This record gives sequence, structure tokens and C-alpha cells, in this order.
Amino acid sequence: MRRTQLSKAAAAALLILPFGSMLPACAPVAVVGTAILVNDEFADKAQSVIVDYPSDYVWAAAKSSMAHMTDDLLDIDADLRTIKTYVDGALVLVQIETFDVGQTRIRVGAKRYLVFSDEVATNVRDGIQRDLG
Repeated sequence: MRRTQLSKAAAAALLILPFGSMLPACAPVAVVGTAILVNDEFADKAQSVIVDYPSDYVWAAAKSSMAHMTDDLLDIDADLRTIKTYVDGALVLVQIETFDVGQTRIRVGAKRYLVFSDEVATNVRDGIQRDLG
């Protein structure tokens, strides 16, 4: 299955196009990009593991793993190194961060029916970790 990712500007333009004819020609239009929110609750409830691989390698592997775990589109924020998507009916958020030289932390949080799901988060974390080795 081939996946494509739109840039934030292209996605915003697609959202504005259907409404463009309803706006006067001189009306200002605000375009707001989407950001993936990683908050303290996520940090406290997320399943995490530290792996002995550089963060660039883990980031690429995590994107590949997540693409194979779901049929939904991936919402990727390359600046924050986060991925948001749905896996097994749960909203999953993956964060990749450098922990130390040659070590990377993988954090995975999952919410199903607005409640954190350790089962889904652990399965996703283990899947990413398994794909690394």
C-alpha cells in the first residue's frame, strides 16, 4: 500500500478550496497548521523504552512500523518527531527523542474511548522495537 503525505500548506489549501466561492474576494483567510500535542499526561501515561540506536534510525523505523500497523493515514510532525494515527480503534501517539549518545527513547501513548490503553500502547511499542532488531 502506497502512502502519501501532504504538506501543511497543501492540506490547508485543499480545506479552503470548497469554501473559497462563499467568501468575498477581499476577505482575509487564516490558515492554521496542525500540531501534535505532547503534554504531561502523555509523558506520565505513555509506555516507553530506551533503545541502543541513533534517533535518526529509530525515527525512520518508527514511521515504517506505524505505516504497517494501521490502514489510517499517519499524522507526522517531523520537527517534534511525533506520529499520530489510529491502531485497533485507539488513537496512538508515538514520540521519538534522543536520550543519550547512541540511545533513543520511544514513547507510545494510546487512548481508546478517551481512556489510556496500556495494552495498545505496549503492543505498538513492542512492534516498533521488534522492527528495529
